[in-house]
Amino acid sequence: MLGGLFFLPFFCAKFLSMQIRRLLPVFVFSLLSSIASAQIEDPESAFRELRRGLEGTWFMPTDRGDRLEIWWKEDDQTLAGKSVRIKPENGDTVLLERLRIEWRDTTITYIAIARNQNSGQPVAFRLTEIDEEGFFVFSNPQHDDPQKIRYLLLGNREMQVETIGKRNGREVKQEYVFEREFTPGAVEFRVRGGINAHTLRGTGNFNLDPPGGTPNFGWKPGWEVGMQARFKGRGGFITINAELSAMGRRASTQSSFTVNVDTMPYIYTYKRGDAETGNYLTYNSTWLVVSVMPEITFRRDGRFSLMAGPYYGRLVGLNGKGVQLPSAQENQLFKVFNDFKKNDFGLNLGFQYKLNFGKKDIGGILGARATYGLSNLDNMYSRFCEGGNSALCNCQVSFLGASLYYSVNLLKL
Repeated sequence: MLGGLFFLPFFCAKFLSMQIRRLLPVFVFSLLSSIASAQIEDPESAFRELRRGLEGTWFMPTDRGDRLEIWWKEDDQTLAGKSVRIKPENGDTVLLERLRIEWRDTTITYIAIARNQNSGQPVAFRLTEIDEEGFFVFSNPQHDDPQKIRYLLLGNREMQVETIGKRNGREVKQEYVFEREFTPGAVEFRVRGGINAHTLRGTGNFNLDPPGGTPNFGWKPGWEVGMQARFKGRGGFITINAELSAMGRRASTQSSFTVNVDTMPYIYTYKRGDAETGNYLTYNSTWLVVSVMPEITFRRDGRFSLMAGPYYGRLVGLNGKGVQLPSAQENQLFKVFNDFKKNDFGLNLGFQYKLNFGKKDIGGILGARATYGLSNLDNMYSRFCEGGNSALCNCQVSFLGASLYYSVNLLKL
């Protein structure tokens, strides 16, 4: 009996050693998983990056026919997909896997249901890290093959997928390289609305009192609404924007000169605004504007794009608020509506950024652009130029503007 008591500590030590060896891998895996999970500091940004990168159709040619991965947005927190193979002999489609990526709270989960595997039950892999190479690493150590699925998105044109698992006690690694399938061009109809600010730019010689100088022009806020058709080219890098808009342009001015007429009182003092009191006249003009602008996206279907192109505007309404002499009651010749010519040509230059407000995807785009008028809109200073000397009265007036707008996909409203 004493001998049994003597060996008891050794048996206890051996038993504890066996338990420690059995539990150590579980402890180490839990520790590593928690460390890896800690590297996903912003799961929302990680999911959005996955959604932006994966959406679309990816293909990889194989000896048994093209293999495709197709991903689409199901909602703001779910990306759905499927893996299929196209039979080369008849073009039939064979479903290989149904796929999902779900973002819930702080966890991003990759779910796969493979054909003829795991009794048709889903297998879940958790996003545990985004490594230094840029791979999104999904892990499930309880599954044998695969235990890890790694996705790497290369410039939004190529996708590398790796699976790592165990077969018969040996590590097995498979690699797949997919290319994005370019979809045919499409037309997208949008509505847009925004605010703008405009001023007038004066160049050349003006018939002012005293001679020389230019009228004092100032910026004023305005508005714009319109329709937009986007013709998206193959590949998603170039889009042609065609727009029809109603635009309210406002600008202020302050100038004066004298005008000789053939009837009493023979001399009129012309004023737009009052220099003595510093009061400006505000022009309120309404234009119908047609523009065509190529748009370039540097990443296929990326969020940010640049655009530039010409516009044509037709004046449909013009009035003024402030000091305007002579009044239209005295002489219709001096009516404010006659101050501008009716046609305006110019250039737009700006950028757009895809930005959706709220949970519902309405295809929102936030845009900003600058407007540079090329047409001479002056229909008053040169009209009353003394002697019609074009060298002395070669004045030109054109619009400068900037606008901020938001547009949405009409079919998603």
